[in-house]
Parts: sequence; C-alpha cells; structure tokens
Amino acid sequence: MQQGHLKLAAIVASMLGCATVQALPFNSFDPRSMAMGGAGVAVGDPATAPFFNPALLSVSDPGKSYSVEFPIIGARLYDPADMQNNLSTLSDNVNALNSSIATVNANANSTILTEISKVPGNMTTVANNIDTVNNKLASLSNKPLQGEFGVATVVGIPGKNYGFAFYADAYGAAGGTLEYNDATTLSNLSADVKKAADVLSGTTAVANDAAAQAACTRVATGSALLTAADVDTCIAYAATLSNLSSTLNNASNALNFNTNTQVASKIHIRGAMISEVGLSASHGFIYHDQAWVLGVTPKLMQLQLFDALLDANSGNTDGVTGSANLIKYSAFNFDIGTARNYENGWRTGLVIKNVLPQDFDFKRNNVATGAKLSLKPQIRAGVSHENEWSTVALDADLTKNDPAGLENHSQYVALGGELSALGWAQLRAGYRADLVDSSRSLTSVGLGISPRIPYFKFHFDLAYAFNSNEQGGSLRLGLNF
Repeated sequence: MQQGHLKLAAIVASMLGCATVQALPFNSFDPRSMAMGGAGVAVGDPATAPFFNPALLSVSDPGKSYSVEFPIIGARLYDPADMQNNLSTLSDNVNALNSSIATVNANANSTILTEISKVPGNMTTVANNIDTVNNKLASLSNKPLQGEFGVATVVGIPGKNYGFAFYADAYGAAGGTLEYNDATTLSNLSADVKKAADVLSGTTAVANDAAAQAACTRVATGSALLTAADVDTCIAYAATLSNLSSTLNNASNALNFNTNTQVASKIHIRGAMISEVGLSASHGFIYHDQAWVLGVTPKLMQLQLFDALLDANSGNTDGVTGSANLIKYSAFNFDIGTARNYENGWRTGLVIKNVLPQDFDFKRNNVATGAKLSLKPQIRAGVSHENEWSTVALDADLTKNDPAGLENHSQYVALGGELSALGWAQLRAGYRADLVDSSRSLTSVGLGISPRIPYFKFHFDLAYAFNSNEQGGSLRLGLNF
C-alpha cells in the first residue's frame, strides 16, 4: 500500500513546534521575580531594575553597592492540549496503522487459503486504525504547543541619588499550528476500505467452502462416490479461486491513496526573536517635601520575525527562517518608571514599558501577511513591603498586553513573597493570575542561596512556575559587592 498521504500524521508527530507565538507580556525570566509570581515593579533589587522599573536603582538595599548578574536564563512551555503526550499517542496510532497495512499485504499475497481468509478482518482493522489517526489529527488541529526562552546579563550600580545599570537580553518565542483539513479524505478512505472488506468477506467465504473442497477431492481422486454434481461444483469452485487473486488486488486498491490527491492541511509556523541593549538610570528628588525616584531606560532593539506556511504533503521545513519568510527590524524605545519608599518598609512603584508604540509586520514569501508584532505601552503598578527577613509584593497590569498573531491577550496580577534566613538563603512563592485567560494563571516557587563571603556576596537563584498547561523555569548566578 502507498502511504504518501499519511506523511501528514508523521509530520505532526515530529513537529514539537506546533504552537502559536507568544506576544510580549509583562514578564521576566529573572528567577526571583518568577518565583514571586512575576512581581517586581516595587521590589528593591538592582538585578531586576532594568526589566521591571529603572527607578528601583535608587530605592534598593543600600548594602548592595554593585550587582553583576551573569547569566540569567529561563524558559517556558505552554501546552494546553497536552500535545506532548498526544503526539506520542499519534505516533503509536500511525505505527499501528502501518502494521495493520503490512499484515493485509502479507495475507493478500499468500497462497495459503487460511491466510487469505484473514484479509477481510485485517482490512477492517486498517479502516479502524485510519479512523483513529483521523480523529487524533482532528483533535490536534489548531492546538498550540508554545515555547519561549530568554537570556540576560546585568551590571548594576545602585545609588540613592543616582543609580545606573547596563543590561543586554534576548527573548524568543516560536511555534505554529496544524491546520488540519483532510478529515473528509481519511474518512472516505476508511469507508472504502470497509466496503472492500465486506466484498472480500463474501469471496473468502466461498473459497473456504468445505463442501466444494470435498467435491474437488473426489474429482481429483476418481472416488467411487463421484457424481456429475461434484464435477459441476468443482468447476465453479476452480473459477472462484482463479478470480480470487484479481478480487484481492482490486479490493486492495482501496488501501492506496490517489497519488494525485493533494493534502489540504498546512503547518503554520511563526516566531520572533527580540534582542535589547539598554542603560537604565535613576535619580532621587524631592517633590512637595516628598522623596521620589524617577528612572528611565533607553534601549536599542533588534527584532527578527518569521512566518511560514508549510505544505504538510511534502513535509518540507526548509526555508522556515529563510530570507523569504524572515524579516529584520531595528528600533529604539524606552521605559520610564517611578518609585517611592515609605515608612516601615513599604514601597510603591509605577512603570511604563515601551513608551513609543510601534508595529512590525510579519511576512511570508516576501509579502506582508497582515499579522503584526505590536509593541505598545505597558503600564504596571506595584506595592511591596520589605524587612530583614521577608518581602511581600503585589503587581497589577493596568493595560492589556497585546499579542503577536494568534495568541490571546493577557493582563496579569502577581502576588509573591520571600522569606530570608539571615540573608544566607531565601524561600519564595507566588501566584500570577491572568484576568483575561484564567488558564494562563500560574503558581510559582523558588530558592535562593546567598553565602556571606568577604568583599562580595555570591548568590544563586532558581524558580519554577507551573499549572496544568504550562511550565517554566529560570536560574540566575550573580555577585553583589
């Protein structure tokens, strides 16, 4: 049997990037903030100031004179359809289908009547396996498996009057969707196979006619019990057997896809890589007898966007990042934020990221697709309380995060806390609620280790965020002087 049309199933089973591209939500792969639910706008940490609020450089822990973070690494996987397990199941379904097809071919080519008689039942198994593969592909259609990653480095010099931090980071997200449009084709194929099985069932029943076989035996041996009726029966039986091979071949053709049939399904892959280099600066000042801090982060950005629509029939993934589907942009933008310390360890913060609204087009085959990556101003407010042994923080997005392409909008509220063991170790936990899509809400936990060494303080941080559909992790290695 020709199996070219079933390439679709094999492609899907191997395409771990079947996902949609994440937009640019207000998040960071910094493990301290990730472990605290994503809160950071009012948390005094010079290592995260460039990502959350540049004003934090002048309200941070005065004991942290310098901060060097290298590396900060993180990744997330969003899998609402349990695609990982479903792809494995689909692969098993395809293997079962191929095995049943091989069994049909072997039995159909056999000269042993008892083996030939198994063909109808095995063809029914083939039809059932086609239905299983078809249903599984339909269940995976337009379901995302989304991957993100980020890496960054920060050198911070906090100060009450003036603070500075240099940072460089890269953020990427990639994936696609299976547009499954071949359910009718496979359904019709299954029906044809079942019809062929019914035809063969009657034919093989005739071939296994014990009375006819006995009559032929009497003819062949010249038995004394031979009658004229035995001769007629044997002649008819021989004709049936001579036509059986032709009948099997004709029925077996129902298992072959028409090589001229084009698979209608497509695999849509889209991705974005954004690199930034920036310098954050903060300054403390007095306004109406109140101490405030203002911070700004001018940054240079490079964006690489790709968008490809692949023919699932060929399974060709060449050129996904080729020049015809890849477009590069350079841009300038800036973030601005403010923070204020209050008595008893309280602090508030407000930040606007990407103050300059900008849109960037995706293109496919050198033509704009109409999809855009939008960098719009993102406003987030935060409040925190810190003392020597604990930190509690709450952040809230005041604007929705605009998506790139097919991803949903998001608007987060983040709540997290940290317990410190004499500054040597930290335990963290948090929760991020998405007010737009509750399935993206996350629980998070984390650990920090900060042994006290003369002249500098080494720290290592880990975080893990999760729900039933999403998992993420990050780590950070750094020094405070």
